[in-house]
Order: sequence, then structure tokens, then C-alpha cells
Amino acid sequence: MGNENCKQVFLQRYAVAIASTFIFNVLLSADVNAAPEEIQVYLDDFADVGKPGLDLHTNFVSSGSQSTYHQFRVTPEFSYGINTNWEVAAYWLTVKDPGGSPQTDGMKLRTRWRPKAPSTASIFYWAVNVEVGQLSRRFYQDQTSGEIKLIGVWKTDPWTLGMNLNLDRALKSHPIQAATSEIDTKIAYQIREGLQLGIENYSFLGANHSDPNQPQSSHSNYWATDFNLGKWDFNVGIGRTLGQSPETVLKAIIGVPL
Repeated sequence: MGNENCKQVFLQRYAVAIASTFIFNVLLSADVNAAPEEIQVYLDDFADVGKPGLDLHTNFVSSGSQSTYHQFRVTPEFSYGINTNWEVAAYWLTVKDPGGSPQTDGMKLRTRWRPKAPSTASIFYWAVNVEVGQLSRRFYQDQTSGEIKLIGVWKTDPWTLGMNLNLDRALKSHPIQAATSEIDTKIAYQIREGLQLGIENYSFLGANHSDPNQPQSSHSNYWATDFNLGKWDFNVGIGRTLGQSPETVLKAIIGVPL
């Protein structure tokens, strides 16, 4: 009984930590970066074993600085479930600037591992995501990138709380850009089966050591809804970045049935 009480206390403290981090990040104010290729807080979703999956990550800058105004990104992501513990995926970065032709910004490969699938026996879930990318110079100066994403999720109906810690760096000996970190959080409330409303926060913490040539921090907040239409899954949201050059971004992640 003592162990069970300790476990409940740990889970409660974890939930409080996520909520506190989320609120702290929302209250921050910082400079702004262009919308990334993927605006998503990773939760406990996972590719079905032996089956391919397709997600379309899209976002559109409806207002912002001259360099990103009306920029539209589409990032197809193909995934495959190897077994209950491992999945792999590849995605291609494409962008269209106003008045320009569609361009590619490179591709990324990733793999995700979890010790076990989520179950009703435990309200806590965690996983690790690792990705590498070969990117265009205009998108990422060092061109080769790597990321480790630590995923934590706490669920108790009707609430879902999630936190991602992202650690990024170039995959070369003498990179131009410094290693960076980011914390992404999500709080969602289930209205009914297949419909959730929530708030997502993306807080780029900047370089892990002082680098005057690199943005030190940025953050954005999104109102988002998750819902299903038949076999199609949707995450749709509108977000605002705060700072000297505010941006409003519309985003949609579309899960395509295959």
C-alpha cells in the first residue's frame, strides 16, 4: 500500500510539473522565429504494428514579418510500426513562399521507442524519439541535424497532459549553430469520444551556451482541437507568437487512412 501511495504522489507531482511548466511558458515573452515544419506535441500515439501510416503536417503564416508572411508549409510523414516498442518514419519538408514556386527543404528520418504501450493500468506513459535530417542550407545552416525528444504523458479522464523535451544539434564536428533545447507542452480536455479541446505551447529555449549569432528564445501558444471524421484524424489549431515581430499561424495535422 505504501508503494502504491508513493506512485500516486509521484504521478501527481509529475502532472503539477507539466502544468506549472506550461503556465510558465505561456507567460513568457520572446523574439520570434518562422513557423517550423512540424507543430506538434508528441503524446502516446504510435504506428500500428506491420502497417504504414501517413500524416500531413501543414501550417500557414496568416500574418507576420515580411519574410514569412503567407508562407505555406506541407510536410508529409510516412511511418511504419515495426513492433509494439519501435516505429520508424520519414518526412519531407516542402514550402511555398508568396509569389514563389514550391521548394523542398530536405528530409528527416526518425525512430521512436517506448518500453510498453499505454494501458488503463497506468496513467503515465513515456517514450523516446530520435531523428536525423539532411536539410537545405537556407532552412538550417549546418544542413545535417539531429534531435532527441523525451516524451512524457499523464492521462486521467477527461484530461491529458503532455510534455516534450527536445535537444537539437548539428551532426558535424564544428557546427555553425550551437546546440539548442525546447520544451513543448499540451493540456487537453475530452469533450466526448473523438473530440478534444486544448492549448499547446512551444517554447524554444535557445542555444545551450551563449551564441550572439543565434536567436536565444521564442515561444508560441496554440488553441487546438483534435477530432476524427470517419477514419481520418485531425489536429487543427491557431497560434500566436509574441515578441517584437508577432506572427499568427494556422496549422493542421491530417492523419490519412491507408
